[in-house]
Amino acid sequence: MTAYKFLSPDWMTETEKMLQVGVTPQSTDSATISITLTVEKCPDGGVKTLLFETDRGTLKTFKLADPAAARAEFELSGDYRVYERVFKGTLDPMNAVMSGELHFSGNLFKAMGLVKALQPLFGVLAKIPTEF
Repeated sequence: MTAYKFLSPDWMTETEKMLQVGVTPQSTDSATISITLTVEKCPDGGVKTLLFETDRGTLKTFKLADPAAARAEFELSGDYRVYERVFKGTLDPMNAVMSGELHFSGNLFKAMGLVKALQPLFGVLAKIPTEF
């Protein structure tokens, strides 16, 4: 099985295909969500931001966005190596937030109600054969 370089165009294409299948109204309780995942200290020294949006549980947007301009209802940011563990499925994103390894901004109370709706996103990300 081919491993895709994290955040490469091939990784983005494969991930979007898998999200189209794995993120459904049924799996997300028909939630409308917008979240950015900002990856700091990338191997190239840069910062990259993924924008993920659903509309009533259907994937609407999955793309790399300008970190300075990307806006979403919820934002997660953290080190590349932390995201590596999250995307490999060895670190639960909620635990990463609670331990301070990932930084969260947005309405925490509302986000807690959407944890189940976000699980398909992180579940799909953990299944992508990724080279970090």
